[in-house]
Amino acid sequence: MSAPAPLTTHGLVAGYERDLPIVKGIDFSVADGEMVAILGPNGAGKSTFVKAIAGTVPVFGGEVRLNGAPVAGLKPNQIIRRGMAFVPQTENIFARLSIRENLQLASAILPKAEQGPRIEAMFAQFPDLAARPGRAAGSLSGGQRQMLATARALLVSPSVLLLDEPSAGLSPKLVAEVFQTLKAINDTGVTIVLVEQNVRAALKIVSRAVVLVDGHLRYDAPADDLANHPNIGELFLGSGDRQEALS
Repeated sequence: MSAPAPLTTHGLVAGYERDLPIVKGIDFSVADGEMVAILGPNGAGKSTFVKAIAGTVPVFGGEVRLNGAPVAGLKPNQIIRRGMAFVPQTENIFARLSIRENLQLASAILPKAEQGPRIEAMFAQFPDLAARPGRAAGSLSGGQRQMLATARALLVSPSVLLLDEPSAGLSPKLVAEVFQTLKAINDTGVTIVLVEQNVRAALKIVSRAVVLVDGHLRYDAPADDLANHPNIGELFLGSGDRQEALS
């Protein structure tokens, strides 16, 4: 018998009000070690979808399974303990704390004996953070903040990593650096699902992408197929100009 997929949803319905769901019955699956982008126009439900998976938005119907086990309805810290970490778009670090203090706080979920070694492992993986561990997180550049938020998530050695708009607000150079880091993380075997508005950059690093429109999953294909789809801008990304949609 084959192992269950790291992450699946079936008929997932979620949002902030039960009578006005934002996610409307999504079936989704990601394979072990895969990196998948969640794309779509503004208001499509992309962020709500990953937040529902992570346990930070109410689920009203359907299911979420992590490595075959149901997790819908669990609290975020319970989901983290089962092997899934989430990097939200905003409020993903503590600006007044130092880099090391941010990592120490995130490591509190681990057994005490594992905390120090995991923090040092993150410093080895993110040398920019290791260079000045006492620096206040609020003084970091946008790219460095994203690295710190990602390091906090990776502290628990998740099998699945979710990210909501990791390139938001970053310069093209920093976007390239962040995405290069995510590709390196994925190459270690971590399954990654990321919501992205920067379609062109995302399609360069993911193996597959899905497109959400009005809370429904409308398209699911290899990244290359999606990038070369003749009408993808008009049909799925809220633009009549494909090149504009993929910029």
